[in-house]
Amino acid sequence: MPHRFEEILLEKGVITPDQLHIALIEQQRLNGFLSEILIDLRFAPPAVVGELVSQISGYPYIDLQTIKPDITLIAQLGKEFCEQHELIPFQLNESLHVAMLDPENVVIQDLVKKETKDFFPSEPHWAFYHTYRQSLLQTLQLSTQQQVQSPDASFEDLFANLLDEAFAQQASDIHFIPLEQMVLVKFRIHGELITYQHFESTVFDKTSVRFKVLSNLDIAERRHPQSGGCTMTVHGNHLDCRVSFHPCLWGESLVIRLLPTHAQALTLKDLGFAKNQVNTLRTLMNKPSGLFLVCGPTGSGKTTTLHALLQECDTARKNIMTLEQPIEYQVNGIRQTEISENGIMSFADGVRSMLRHDPDIMLIGEIRDEDTAKMALRASMTGHLVLATLHASCPFVAAARLIDLGITPNLLSGQILAVLSQKLIRTARGRKKGRKAHGELVVFTDAMHQLVGEGGNSSKLRSLYVKSK
Repeated sequence: MPHRFEEILLEKGVITPDQLHIALIEQQRLNGFLSEILIDLRFAPPAVVGELVSQISGYPYIDLQTIKPDITLIAQLGKEFCEQHELIPFQLNESLHVAMLDPENVVIQDLVKKETKDFFPSEPHWAFYHTYRQSLLQTLQLSTQQQVQSPDASFEDLFANLLDEAFAQQASDIHFIPLEQMVLVKFRIHGELITYQHFESTVFDKTSVRFKVLSNLDIAERRHPQSGGCTMTVHGNHLDCRVSFHPCLWGESLVIRLLPTHAQALTLKDLGFAKNQVNTLRTLMNKPSGLFLVCGPTGSGKTTTLHALLQECDTARKNIMTLEQPIEYQVNGIRQTEISENGIMSFADGVRSMLRHDPDIMLIGEIRDEDTAKMALRASMTGHLVLATLHASCPFVAAARLIDLGITPNLLSGQILAVLSQKLIRTARGRKKGRKAHGELVVFTDAMHQLVGEGGNSSKLRSLYVKSK
C-alpha cells in the first residue's frame, strides 16, 4: 500500500516529487503515517488524502468535524482508552461506528469489541473508518466539554471560561459563527482554526451585547458592520481585544483579536528562520534606506517578524518610529504610534508626520492604500529604511501590488531591498510544540529592479531570480 499510495499521489498531481521527498524524510524521522505527514506539512488537504487512503485500504474515510461526538460512548470506553488507541466511537443508524487512524489494526479492533460488547453486542452492525489525527484530537477535546452551552447556565461563568480557555490555549482570535440553530465558537491557535464549542443563540446574544458595551458600539445595530476595541483582564494579564461584527444570514458574526499588552517580542532565532536567512536579514537592517516588505496571510506572524528585526537595531544610535494597528509589542526606546479605529489619523498621515521627526527606521503596520504606499516610497527615497507588511501572495507579486496601488514603476525601481513571504508551519506533530515561521526571502538584484521599472511582471521576476541563484 505505501508505494501504491505514493504513486497515486504523484499521478493525480496532489503533491510534487519534491514534496514527497520532504514528506518521506519527515516520516522516517517521526515514524508516522505518510498521510498524516502530508497533512501536517499542508502539502495536501485532509479530505483529498483521506479519500485516497480510503480507495486503497477499502475503509471509508470520515471527517469527524461533520459528526457530533457521542460523549456517552467515549465515556464508556474511556477518554484515555480512545487517546491511547487513537480512535473515536460514534453511533450512526443505531449501530456502532469507529473512526481510527489505522482501521486495519485488528488488535485494537478486538479490544474495542471487548470493551463495548455489553452495550453493542451485535457485531454485524460494526463499521470502521479511516480519519486523520488532527480531526481525532479535536473531537476528543470537544468530548470533554459541554457541547451546547445551556442558556440557563451562569452567563458570567460561561463568559469567563471562554476567555480563560482562549488565553490558556494561546489563541490569537475567537470566532463566533452563527448557524441556523446555534453559534459555533472557534479559536485560531498558531494560525489554524480549532473548534472549541457551541453556544445557544441566546447565550451568544448576551456575549455580543457584552462586547458591544465594552467597545462602545451600538447594541441595537445588527444590520451594519461595526468594529471597536476594549481591554480585558484574564488571570492578571491585560488583553487588548479588537472586536469586529459582521451581518450574516443567521445573525451577526463576531471575531475578537486577542492581544496581550505585555507580550514579549521574539528574536529572529526564536522564529525559526534558517541561519542564512537570519544573516541576510541582519545585513538588510544595516541598510541606510529602502523598502523591506513582509507578506503572508492573516495570522502568519508578519508583525512579530518586523519587531524581531527591530531588535537587531541599535536603539541608542538610531531613531526608530512605528505606526501600528494595533500595537502588539511594547518596546522601550522606540516611539510607537497606534492607528485607531475612529480614523483620526491614517497610516499615510502618520508617515507624513513621522518624516518631520528625523527617523532612521520606520515601521508601517500595513500598506493598504495608495496614499500610504506613496508616503512609504517617499520615505525610502529620502534616506529612510522602511519596514512594512503588504498583502501579496508571494515575494514576486509585491512589486505589482504596489504598482496596482498607484506607485509609478520607474519610481519604485531600485527602492525594494527585499521581500519576505512567510507562513507558519508545525514544529512537531499535533499542537504541543506550537509553530514556527517559514519564509521565502528574496533580495532584489539590479536586474530585478530593472524589471520592476518595466511594470513588475511577477513571472519574469521569479524566472530571473531562479536563474540568478
